[in-house]
Amino acid sequence: MSVRLGILAMVAQGPTYGYVLRAEFDRRIGGSTPLNIGQVYKTLESLERDGLVTRSTLTDAAGQVFYEITDSGRSQVATWLASTAERAASARSDIAIKIALASTLPGIDIHDVLRAQRASAIRHLQQLTRQSATAAAATGEELARQLVSDATLFEAESEVRWLDHVTARLTQARADGLDLNIPLDSTPPKRGRPAGTGRQTPSIPATESAEK
Repeated sequence: MSVRLGILAMVAQGPTYGYVLRAEFDRRIGGSTPLNIGQVYKTLESLERDGLVTRSTLTDAAGQVFYEITDSGRSQVATWLASTAERAASARSDIAIKIALASTLPGIDIHDVLRAQRASAIRHLQQLTRQSATAAAATGEELARQLVSDATLFEAESEVRWLDHVTARLTQARADGLDLNIPLDSTPPKRGRPAGTGRQTPSIPATESAEK
């Protein structure tokens, strides 16, 4: 969504076309989120279908078709910039799912898994730290790219802290005698049964049962 609205926000600066938009996006964001030209033009077509941009009568010597923003598009950009950005559902991240499952499956040493994941996270963090250790930005474009790089760096730091938190929680759980191994239950699940540890069929209120 940010790519789509980011492209729309750049079109709001004046009539332009796909190759310029791709170059400008990369110039501001850097290589962390590269765009291919097909993605840019697909986004422009989508924006046009939604009435947020329109094809201009302008063309250049190479025959490039220019796009310009509509009033609805300007309103969409204003709403986007005034609203807070959506956050990813971190509980569904690949790392979180992997660690959560590995911590409960019998025969798996979760601490080996955590050590390997933390070592990888540290290497990634060190690489990002070296890349961000640059002089102060001399241009607006350099500053914009550094802001994106900083966000990636902070995410990497958070991953390391989260892995340390997981290790501490699992260590304490074992010290408390909590059995972390959860064997698979091969009993066929009943249709409509909610997820849970029990096998009881949920009771249905009398009024709901009568309706059924």
